[in-house]
Amino acid sequence: MTEKAVNTKKGSNFATGFKSFMNFCRKNPTFTIGFVFMLVIAFIAVFAKQLAPNDPYLNTPKIMLMKPFFDSQYPLGTDTLGRCLLSRMMYGLNISFTVGVTAVVLAVALGILIGIISGMDYPGPFDTLLMRVVDVQMGFPFIVLVIIFVSLLGSSVPALIGVLALSFWAPYARNVRGSVMIEKNMDYISAARLMGAGNGRIAVRYLGRNVVPGVLPMVPMDLSAAIVLESLLSYMGLGVQPPEISLGNIMGDGKNYIATHWWITAMAGIVIVLVAIALTLIGDALHKQFDPKLRN
Repeated sequence: MTEKAVNTKKGSNFATGFKSFMNFCRKNPTFTIGFVFMLVIAFIAVFAKQLAPNDPYLNTPKIMLMKPFFDSQYPLGTDTLGRCLLSRMMYGLNISFTVGVTAVVLAVALGILIGIISGMDYPGPFDTLLMRVVDVQMGFPFIVLVIIFVSLLGSSVPALIGVLALSFWAPYARNVRGSVMIEKNMDYISAARLMGAGNGRIAVRYLGRNVVPGVLPMVPMDLSAAIVLESLLSYMGLGVQPPEISLGNIMGDGKNYIATHWWITAMAGIVIVLVAIALTLIGDALHKQFDPKLRN
């Protein structure tokens, strides 16, 4: 096949995929709303340094606790140290998204890897061992896992990513294992073995791409949970530590002033709730799309 033919085929596949995606968006308005909102939030998170109107670390005591919506330079008001809340929330989105996305990507990769290995070994001893680890992980209290990690590694972004990734990988492993146990007995896998394909090639080229769609609906839900958990831990002082900014420690900055200066905690909390709702809309639409029982 010539290079021109390959490029033409790739272009055709892209056009077909884009058309299918647009049709899916038209049929699922709630998905479209959530997806567009998340695109805007992701854009703000990625380009926070360029978009922030003020220095989020600059203390200006003379304007501390400024109310929101009364000053064009500080549209969301200021906190107890006179720092711009809008700028801090933009920077906070960057950290919260970095933690959430990285943790979920690691969890998905680890879960798919272990699920494929376990499913291909079934009903062998390696599968039994891995599934017992999954059972222990899914039954392990999250807060205990956090305390262990914080005690060993300290309160840092890498530690937070690690504890969140370890909290989410097990359901992916179990889901993928079940799919692999079904797929590995299909005729196309038998044909691949007859053609000389080894376990590694079968796992990557055949099983991997066929079981991934089954875990896609879980990703937005877990990303939502990861962002909420990061915010909760940072609010409690167990997550992202100052001077780094996250939505959680912005809320923590105002927890002693909720009765009189509500906006410090409320603004960041509203953003977290909206992000969680948008990701839930996306996940619900994907779940209906990939689950045959829920299709219209």
